[in-house]
Amino acid sequence: MAKIKKNLGISISVGLLSGIWVLIAEKLGVPAWPGFIGWSLFFFTGGNLEACKKSFPCIVLGPILAYLTVYTQTALNTSGITSALVVVALGFTMTIAQSFPLFAVCSVTFVSCNIYFASGSLFHSIVVTSIGLIIGIISVKFGALLDSIILKDKMVLRENN
Repeated sequence: MAKIKKNLGISISVGLLSGIWVLIAEKLGVPAWPGFIGWSLFFFTGGNLEACKKSFPCIVLGPILAYLTVYTQTALNTSGITSALVVVALGFTMTIAQSFPLFAVCSVTFVSCNIYFASGSLFHSIVVTSIGLIIGIISVKFGALLDSIILKDKMVLRENN
């Protein structure tokens, strides 16, 4: 029961914000799923403002590299070994980028690259995914607010007994 109480505020926050995000994404005419992936990356990289700072550059880098890969393959009309060599360059570039502090979270670069391959859209893979980082910050702050309200109510109940 203690674990449930510990996670109650963030759980309510995430539940409510998930539904709100689906409605907003629908109204904006964008897929909701890249935002959910961005939100997941927010928690994966620490669930705080520092997580956004670590994730955002990689969320931008991955789709740009994926776009350049598709562009190169299309421009060169690659297939077989040539196509594979272009992908070798992509894998190398995404991985070597972690040598630079700005792109230190290689897994985020890989995930965001795959968002581009799945969506075919730089806007969806960069902007909508980055919205997920913002939702992550909101969910943590809102969850903490809810926890303070829930815990305050429990303290009031204890004082009245």
